[in-house]
Amino acid sequence: MEKMLIIDTRKRCLKLLAALLLGTACYLPARAQQDPIYSQYAMNGMLINPAYPSIDQAASMTLIGRNQWVGVDGAPKTASFTFYTPFKETNTSVGFSAMNEKITVQSRTALNFHISQRVDLNETLRLALGLKVGMSQFRENNTALTTTDPIFAQNESYFKSEVGFGFALFAENFYVGLSSPTFQSFDVGNKVNKIVYNTHYYLTAGYLFDAGENTKVKPNLVVRKVKGSPLGIDFNTSVLIKELVWLGASWRSEKSIGGLVQVQVSKNFMVGYSYDTPMSSNLKGAQSVSHEVMINYRFQWSNTERELEPRYF
Repeated sequence: MEKMLIIDTRKRCLKLLAALLLGTACYLPARAQQDPIYSQYAMNGMLINPAYPSIDQAASMTLIGRNQWVGVDGAPKTASFTFYTPFKETNTSVGFSAMNEKITVQSRTALNFHISQRVDLNETLRLALGLKVGMSQFRENNTALTTTDPIFAQNESYFKSEVGFGFALFAENFYVGLSSPTFQSFDVGNKVNKIVYNTHYYLTAGYLFDAGENTKVKPNLVVRKVKGSPLGIDFNTSVLIKELVWLGASWRSEKSIGGLVQVQVSKNFMVGYSYDTPMSSNLKGAQSVSHEVMINYRFQWSNTERELEPRYF
């Protein structure tokens, strides 16, 4: 009984410490802002590469919800929505994305417009180029804090405009991408802005090969570089069974592993779930696990267009 009490107390202390660290990072005079981390990048690449819509020749809507470090007060909670569509026969795609993230008393809401162009290099190899422009609002709900410090006496909000770009080289069975979804950001308004946005760079790659009559295997890699942070690496491998179910496993250099399952309910509709957990035993009590759900709907605007093809990237 005493041993169980000690273990429970230790877990509570670790969770409290994690919450304090999150809070401390948010209250620095100039707060460095980083993009959310997702597990299901592969089916929603527009979040990190504005060129991604030109890889897909159909229209698509995707909703993702992520609850990170479950059980830790103030841990990140993220929701995102993306939509893109090809524009007639011009090889041009346009899209829209919205994201909301909350960490402790801090929150960010972003709205962005995307445009991308596909260039056919030969019969099988294609190049996509993309651009993103938009704006983010950062809020501090300081009145929710139980403190008498005058610095946190009132709520604050700041606005930043942002510009991003991306490239993707792809064929039927592989892709390579380089992007910076927010390459530059600019303060909006006359208020002194405490948000410092660090530029993010992403290198992505994936390959698809047959492993049997009804099985396909897709290893893919995401490399993240953020100023002031160590290099981040995600390595994932997914197996597609009978064109119906994706089963995958992932390793992240931030010392976490995960699994995912995605089900093609119909030719248009897909649902997915992923689960992440820290690898180091001394972190498990503090970070806990993360859950992510995904809903995707792909479609053609006209019944006269060619049949909707499966999407593997």
